[in-house]
Amino acid sequence: MRIFVRLLLSLMLISTALCLTPQRDVPARVDSAREALKNARHQLDEAGGEWGGHRVSAIKHIDEALRELDESEKWAREHHDEH
Repeated sequence: MRIFVRLLLSLMLISTALCLTPQRDVPARVDSAREALKNARHQLDEAGGEWGGHRVSAIKHIDEALRELDESEKWAREHHDEH
């Protein structure tokens, strides 16, 4: 009987600890998109050449998209919006 009570108490403590752990409410597709943008930026960094300034412009657009994702994640946290 004591083992059962100890086991039950242990499970209760573990489940409480898991509930208190902050979770990131970012959908997997958003994380995937962020990684794709980072990969695209890296590829453009390594591509070389200026391409009439368009490569640099594309990199700036990617940087802006990454900043927008950060801002959207911040907004979702503040408004408890999961998606």
